[in-house]
Amino acid sequence: MSEQSFDPKQEEIILEKVLSLPCPSCGGKLSYSAKKKNICCEHCGHSEAINKANDRVVEHNLHDALDDLPYHTPECEGQKVFDCQSCGAKFMIEQAQIKVDCGFCGSKNVNLEAFEHSYIEPMGIVPFSIPKNQAVEQFSTWIKKGWFKPNKLKRLASMDSIHGVYVPFWTYDAQTESSYSGEAGYRSTVTRQVNVNGEMQSKRVTETRWVHKSGHISHFFDDVLVVASSGVNQKLMEKIEPFKLSDVVNYDARLMLGWEAEVYSLELDQGSKVADKIMDKRLKAMAKAQIGGDTQRGVIVNSQKYYQTFKMIMLPIWISSYMYQNKVYQFAINGQTGKVNGDKPTSWVKVVLLVLFFVAIIAAIVLYKKYYK
Repeated sequence: MSEQSFDPKQEEIILEKVLSLPCPSCGGKLSYSAKKKNICCEHCGHSEAINKANDRVVEHNLHDALDDLPYHTPECEGQKVFDCQSCGAKFMIEQAQIKVDCGFCGSKNVNLEAFEHSYIEPMGIVPFSIPKNQAVEQFSTWIKKGWFKPNKLKRLASMDSIHGVYVPFWTYDAQTESSYSGEAGYRSTVTRQVNVNGEMQSKRVTETRWVHKSGHISHFFDDVLVVASSGVNQKLMEKIEPFKLSDVVNYDARLMLGWEAEVYSLELDQGSKVADKIMDKRLKAMAKAQIGGDTQRGVIVNSQKYYQTFKMIMLPIWISSYMYQNKVYQFAINGQTGKVNGDKPTSWVKVVLLVLFFVAIIAAIVLYKKYYK
């Protein structure tokens, strides 16, 4: 990949939008409004209601798709793909697109090399419901939380350089049949005679009684979400879930008017492996719950998955990153519900002060018992 430098005058140029359609009333640009929940023109007020039909948001057989992907469609004419040199996020841009700020990692240097590829077309899309001003307010509230966070973080509360991005997600369904076995531990506190410095003394101790258990779990997983973007990680996306997938509508590129959108970079088979791990983790948690007890050990789960299906949908994410002491921290906001999460630095000065505070309390207690016992 080649690296490109740019004239400082181009630093403020932002990402060209996925589509640009003229207003039929005044000729201005149409865009989708998260606040008004429709497609409108900022100049004359012309608006168009969105189609809420979802009849094309259907499941596709996973195994058939992995054998022969019949749902691939080529890129739109006049558009190409570029990827961020820093984080690898891929975006659809016009062929003439130039340097942009990456909304995922804040990088100023993006690779403009375009390449030919075929992509599975999205089946559905969940429109943005959280406008930018509300997203900024959500960030402002979130960044101030946490006693161990540096006080300087509060100054970032006024930042508004966040990007509204439609991020691609795979969803996976599967019927699972699982057998499990393990031991349930039941804790109890009893009095025992123990040897202390040559003397037998009574002491309260906790003992665990182990009981072997086994069973079967039949469970259907519906719409396990796997982020198909390399610009954000799976764990961060899980922290801003859930999405109200009942609001998904048929994929309509007009809903991305005025917004950015990423092309998926995680292939279908790779996403399927991630989904398998998510399902297996949840099945093990279900097995532990059924084994019961106060604790569990030696839990083994053997699962089979049937009737596996998938689809691709676009979900609304407000995303950005901020710099603190030369380190980049990323956060994301659910563009449908407003739930926010991300990375925050820790103020080790505050941590040390708290530790010293508790040490001082313990020392005071010890001295008190020594001299006033």
